[in-house]
Parts: sequence; structure tokens; C-alpha cells
Amino acid sequence: MQYSFLQQCEQEVLPTSEILWEISRQLDFNDGCSLTDFRQQLNDFSGFSEDADGVQKVSQISAYFYRQLGYSDAPETWIKSNRIAIDQVAAFRTGIPLVLAVLLRECALQYGLDLQVVDFPGYPLLKLNDDDNKTHFIDPQNGQMVCYQEVMERFEDVMEGDAEFCWEWAEPTPQKALVEAYLTELKHCLMAEARFEKALRCVQMLLTLLPDDPYEIRDRGYLYEELGCQHVAVDDYQYFVDKCPDDPSAELLKLQLESYSGPHDVFH
Repeated sequence: MQYSFLQQCEQEVLPTSEILWEISRQLDFNDGCSLTDFRQQLNDFSGFSEDADGVQKVSQISAYFYRQLGYSDAPETWIKSNRIAIDQVAAFRTGIPLVLAVLLRECALQYGLDLQVVDFPGYPLLKLNDDDNKTHFIDPQNGQMVCYQEVMERFEDVMEGDAEFCWEWAEPTPQKALVEAYLTELKHCLMAEARFEKALRCVQMLLTLLPDDPYEIRDRGYLYEELGCQHVAVDDYQYFVDKCPDDPSAELLKLQLESYSGPHDVFH
């Protein structure tokens, strides 16, 4: 299967960074930074100071990552795909928090510091459990430690009372869910950029992780239609309408399906 490397996400056989770089290779971005080159960026770190505890190690590795290497949060209001694709972020050293979190974690792991990515409401955090079994959170936008009160306030601001905070929200996110979140961000961005062939590959990869997901199949239909393959899109739209008849978009798709008189394009 073309995207068989994604079938291992459930077992977490491969490091997340390697999977995200393979996604970029499959998407043929071409002008990014390779994983090997990224790891070479990390070689100038002098190591942790003697007797540094976990929090001090986070501070030292963050200072190296954000100050010396110059990584930063994406400044734009409208994010482009080069702020999401991990090879592009590693090349330009600017990206969204999810990708910065993965890269900072890779940097920390290279020096024996294990940080976990938490797909927290709003944007991800990194989590450290120190030797005293205390939990600390790190903001991947800047590498700063985030106190418990700030975590709670951010949760309340984002959720607006729709859910009550519990520590399950702060559990490390499984690799499969992280890859899904990454592909979804990239898919939406590529669709907005009208890079429909690459967006279609993202959907195909998502369907490797989420077989028969009606929303991904609906998006696949949209992308087929944008690529001039209306007769292929019809089947995907019909599948979505059948599976999700109460979804608001289903009514619009029903009308669209009724307007089609038959296939007009040849799919190659």
C-alpha cells in the first residue's frame, strides 16, 4: 500500500518526526530541510549543565532551540502550508505550535530529555514529568514553562464552559492522533491554497488512518471535483449523504447530486 508507513501509527513503531517527514516526501515539497539536516542543526548544543534538574534542562534546551537556532511561532494571521509541513518549518525555522512541539521534542530526545506532546485545546503543549513525579508544561511557541493556573485559564478561555477540566485533557496524545491533527491542518491549508493534488494526497493519507471516515470521503469528493473528475466525486458525495444525512452540508450535497446529469470527465 502506498501509505503503509501510516499503518504503524497505532503501535508507534516509528518516531513521530520520521512519519511527518515521510508525509512531506510523499507530498513532494522538495525544497525543505531533510530530517538528517535537522538533526545536524542540533549538534552544536553543548549539553546540559552538571546537576541540572528536569526544569533546568527544559530551560537550557529551549534556549538553544528558540534563541540559538532561531525557531519561532508563525507570525501570519493566515497560515500557509510552509508553516505546517515539517520539512519547510525546519528549513525556515518558523511554524505552527504543533510542529514546533514535535521538533522541540526531537531536539530534547537527542539529549536524553523526554518531553511528551499534549494536544491541548487551543494549541498543543509539551509535558515533562520530572524525577519527583511533578508535572510541568512547556509552551511550544516560545519554550517557556506554563504554570498550572495558566493551563486552567487557557482551557476555560478556549472551551467557554463547554467542558470541565480534568487531568485526562493533559495526557500525552497518541501518535496516531497527532498525525491526524497534522494531516488535517495541512489538508485545510493546501485546500485554501488551491493545491488540490497535494490536498488530495493528504486526504488519502487520512483515510489510511481513518478508513471509511465520511467527512474525509466528502473532502475527497470535493477535491476530485476541483481536479475535474466529477463522476468520481459523485460516489464520495453520495457516501457522505448516506452516512451523515443530518449533517448541514448533506442537504447541499443532495441538491448538488440532483443537478448532475451524468459523468462528463474522464479520470486518469
